[in-house]
Amino acid sequence: MTKKIAVISLLFIFSASSYAQENSKKFWLSGLARGVYNLDELKGEETDTTSASKAEYGHTLVDLSANIRPNAHTYIRSTIRVRNEYGGFWGSGVTFDLRELYLRGLIANSIRYQVGDMDYKLSPFTFYNNNEDLFDNTLDIFNMYSEMMHYDYFYKGNNTWRQQGLATDFSLSFKEGIEELQFNLFTSRINPSNFNTISDRVFYGGNVTMVQSAQISAGVNYINLADIAGTSNNMSYFKNPVLTGTYSLNTKLDDFKFQLDGESGFSKSFTENNQDSDNVVKENLVEDYFNYATFKSVYEPFNMEFSVSYRNVGQGYRSAGAQMRRLKYKTQAFMFDRYTNQQVVRPVGMWDIKNDPTFYNSQIEVGLAEFYPQYNNIDPYGLATPNRQGFDFALTRVDEDDRYSVSLKYGMLSEIVGLGVDDLKKFNSIAANLDMNIENMLPNYDKQITMQLGYTNDQTKRSGDQAFIETELNTQRIYAGLTLELTDKFYYLLGYETIEASGSDYVAVRDRNDVVEDFTLFETELSERIFGMGLRYEFDNKNDLQILWQDYSWSNSVLGTEDYGFDRMSVIYIMKF
Repeated sequence: MTKKIAVISLLFIFSASSYAQENSKKFWLSGLARGVYNLDELKGEETDTTSASKAEYGHTLVDLSANIRPNAHTYIRSTIRVRNEYGGFWGSGVTFDLRELYLRGLIANSIRYQVGDMDYKLSPFTFYNNNEDLFDNTLDIFNMYSEMMHYDYFYKGNNTWRQQGLATDFSLSFKEGIEELQFNLFTSRINPSNFNTISDRVFYGGNVTMVQSAQISAGVNYINLADIAGTSNNMSYFKNPVLTGTYSLNTKLDDFKFQLDGESGFSKSFTENNQDSDNVVKENLVEDYFNYATFKSVYEPFNMEFSVSYRNVGQGYRSAGAQMRRLKYKTQAFMFDRYTNQQVVRPVGMWDIKNDPTFYNSQIEVGLAEFYPQYNNIDPYGLATPNRQGFDFALTRVDEDDRYSVSLKYGMLSEIVGLGVDDLKKFNSIAANLDMNIENMLPNYDKQITMQLGYTNDQTKRSGDQAFIETELNTQRIYAGLTLELTDKFYYLLGYETIEASGSDYVAVRDRNDVVEDFTLFETELSERIFGMGLRYEFDNKNDLQILWQDYSWSNSVLGTEDYGFDRMSVIYIMKF
């Protein structure tokens, strides 16, 4: 059967290619091909005679997209993925998947629509795909794996979530008073009913934006994650409506540009017709509000920007579309999931975040997902992290000759209400990043020399009269990378990153209704280091070949588990067409 599918697919490809040559305006093919080979070695306890120490694996795949334009106002796209795991012969290990399918078009030259798969976002407090931990300022040497995972999960680089449903947008123009009203509406199906205990769950909403002029705009956002009554035998229904208002003001004065943006709103999260053990119908309700504003000032002659932001996000603020995390920390590692002679579960680290696609999420879920305090204890759910108030400051400059860019950030936040105690946690963070294009500093030199340097430090503190409520957790991250062009389009890559986390905190344990019911002590003495180097050859902007080597070590004395590490040699080739 697999051979028949392969033959049919090849016939489709060849016939489609011939048709595309005859009528390139109405049909064309595009896509991506990828080949990955990894050789991993587990390093750990020398007396470990149970665990396999090496693993050889990889895959090849082709994503073939058929692009159809039947008329000037309609566009159809369908992508088929053919994947073969390394070591699969004669069809063994081959999978065929419909990766995406959508139709978009224009009605009456004024209303745009899209049906099927779609990438969507609204605002950081309503519908937004926050970057995963440790992703910001990723070094070139480690970026290839991040790019592959982001591609596979449709993380487009603009913080959209891939959904399946219907979206439409249109605008109304006015002669005076205001320039236009912009409307954006969407609905998607989160999960289907099983016609027994699980109801159909949909996620829908949109926004209306009034553009008064180039200097003034305001808008309203509304979203709701809701179960559809009657689609199953379950009589309880979950709902999470969120309503927010936004504004943007900007002006220019001599060499300065000023901009003020803000958003405020409230949410409810509740279950209707929920029954307790005595079959008493009740409603579980969590509701709260937030306020956020950011002021930016740009000094154009020096290309420097300064910003200050304030946020106040209530403890009960819930927005599933904005607080959903990319990473699933409860996932067990795909490679070398157990180690030592006792076959204990291997604790995950930044190696897994950078290399393991099974940790990544593509579906919106209810509740505040688990997070790792040692990586981000301040705003693990982005700007919409509940129970936070305070200020963030940022100063950035990009050299006009593209010789360097530098950024400095400082944040000081605190809890709004103490969880379990009256005393509040205090959060402080500092980050600095420097990117240098050294070739632009050297006369008559045209080969790329890029250096990346960065440092972050996060602190969580809480003190009080009782010893058990004291908290102090510190996390430090240092990274440095080098990209050196040896000859035309041939590069040498080098990178090093370390994370040190120490201290303790009390993490909330929540019930199925996302209500805090207990606290658990979290302690860590974490030390992680990853070093990598490799070679990269760019045939052109659509063909990329990299040969990479990585060395990683993990240690956490508080957990009482053995230290471990990895070595990896990998070959990756990506072609876009």
